[in-house]
Amino acid sequence: MTNHSSLPAFSKIAFMAMLVALLLLFTPFEESGARPTMLPKYLAAGASILLLGPLFLFGKIRFTQPSLLVLVILFTLLFHVVIVRPVPPQFALLIAANLALAIGIYEVRFTYKREFEAAVACLLIINVLALVVQMGLFYFVSNTIYDIHKLLFRSESRVVEDYFNIARFSGIQVEPGTYANFVSCLVAIYVFSTEFSKKVAVLAVASTFSVLMTHSASSMFFAAILLVLFGWLWHKRITLLQMLLVLGAIVFYVFASNFVDHLLIRFGDNDPSLSYKMLGINTYLNSSMEEKFIGFGFGSDPCNECHYQDIGFILNLVSRGGIILLLPFSFLLFRAIRLHGILLATLIFSLPMYCIMYFYEAPIWMFMLFAIERKLLDKQVRAAKPNAASIAFQPAGISSYNAMNTSPGTTPTTMP
Repeated sequence: MTNHSSLPAFSKIAFMAMLVALLLLFTPFEESGARPTMLPKYLAAGASILLLGPLFLFGKIRFTQPSLLVLVILFTLLFHVVIVRPVPPQFALLIAANLALAIGIYEVRFTYKREFEAAVACLLIINVLALVVQMGLFYFVSNTIYDIHKLLFRSESRVVEDYFNIARFSGIQVEPGTYANFVSCLVAIYVFSTEFSKKVAVLAVASTFSVLMTHSASSMFFAAILLVLFGWLWHKRITLLQMLLVLGAIVFYVFASNFVDHLLIRFGDNDPSLSYKMLGINTYLNSSMEEKFIGFGFGSDPCNECHYQDIGFILNLVSRGGIILLLPFSFLLFRAIRLHGILLATLIFSLPMYCIMYFYEAPIWMFMLFAIERKLLDKQVRAAKPNAASIAFQPAGISSYNAMNTSPGTTPTTMP
């Protein structure tokens, strides 16, 4: 029997600090108005540093090998934006703050493992519940999408009741595509950082299903990649019947929701998202050898009105930074291949390859860190708890906290 009183006390303060910081980082805000600025991104990064500062001080950050690899990329990025193709100083600070936050959260998680797992699980639940409530109100109450993002953050989201014959939902996120990108990244981090259990599997699959329910074009890709990844990592933990049930539910929803017809209509016409992506790729292919070598730079897009981040995170980073960024970034790929093999590494890195995030976003760098932490197929099943029956449907992290606090002789929760 596990002696819960011998475990470090679950710190509610650390849990709340991580939850709020992750909410800020995984919910990209936008300033409303005709001339929006990047002020919300600066405020989110600054608030996250203030929240997590005490944890960084007491968390015994060790700078493991994944962190050192990303740290090299951070220094290379700073060299590029300060020396090679300079950007405004405040933007360089934002880049440094986001990558430093990703490294800090990854490292401090070794000290506050249960608090981190609980925070990630709660953030997933918040996103999923908000999306389900939004869909429920639309289909069963008002036939109008209630803007939850605007209610919380005073900035209108880009939800649509009828977009090529389908409604698009975003929950607390600013748009359906944003939900698909950031929640998919968060699900992957949750699976990489926790040991397998039924609770982890249920929450991961439910979150993946919610990604599909946004009806974003990218959601189909992310849901497919995540489900294949789960099947690969958990093939010894789940049964064929369970896999078929999940697959059957996904296929039924895709056809019952008119999602297939929506995609056929959308991509049969001149879809704006696809045209932006192709414009960005063609811009890179048609660039000079000098631009390919030193990169376009990180200060502005290389094409007008092309939304250059739509080409995907990896190509965005490499094309902006050139060979200077490609060399240190290749070490991440080599480590992933050495740990996981070329097929699994390719599957894992297909997420950031397609992911539409800015090159400095902390969530995608957190994904990178967890993706190259260890051999994922060597992870063991979480040890059974004495009160497993009563906590069977609670997310990993939360269950361990409840089990400890209901055990006799547990000390009050404090932050070290």
